[in-house]
Order: sequence, then C-alpha cells, then structure tokens
Amino acid sequence: MLSSSSEDYIETIYLLENEQRVVRVKDIGEKLGVSLPSVNQALTVLKKKNLIEHEKYGYVELTGRGREIGEKIYNRHKVLLKFLTEILEIPREVAEEEACRIEHYIGNQTQQRLKDFIGTVLNCPHSRMNCSERME
Repeated sequence: MLSSSSEDYIETIYLLENEQRVVRVKDIGEKLGVSLPSVNQALTVLKKKNLIEHEKYGYVELTGRGREIGEKIYNRHKVLLKFLTEILEIPREVAEEEACRIEHYIGNQTQQRLKDFIGTVLNCPHSRMNCSERME
C-alpha cells in the first residue's frame, strides 16, 4: 500500500509524462510545490518499490506498474472532480483540492458507483432537482 504522498508523486509523474517528453526532478517539485530534496527523497522510496526508474541527475520515468497506478489515481481524481464540479457545483479550484484529498481513500467499487451516479444524473431527462428528489 502506498502513502497519500507517494500516490501524489506517482500521479504527478504520470501527468508530466503525458504532457511533456521527459520528466525532471525540478518539474515534479514545481508541480507539487515542494523542495528538490523532498522530491529526491520521495523518488528514492518509489524506486525501491520499482515504480519509477531514475538515476541521480537523470530523468524520471514510471515503470509499467507505476504507470498503471498513476493512471488509476488520475482516473479517481477525474471522477471525483466531475462529481464535485458538475453534480455538487463546487467551484473548480476548491473541487481540485478536495479531489486530491479524497482520491487516496476511495476504492474501485466506490469509484465505479460514483461514475455511474454521475452518468445517471447528467443524463436524466428531467431537471437535476427532480432527479435528485427522486433519488432520496
């Protein structure tokens, strides 16, 4: 099991790999708002768990398993963000922070149920209020 912090690093590396050609320690630190020594310490932990490949002063790359985990974390984040912004109508900036906190604690079944619920509400032919009232 990974800590919330380790999951944040994996998700960040996953997103950076998808945005740019290479990922550097500096990029991770900037995205997370943490110091380079903190990034290096986290990368040491992730490397020991075989979730990343990284040589001192080199680029950071997720392993196959690391990429799988990064994708799962990011997908949870997207579902939570959609729920918070589109169903609960929470401002995006607040929803981003909340999704980051919650994503570490929900399981696959809850994620799938939330995703199904979002689809039901957003595809409801009635107003949102009518759908919500009927679900109580």
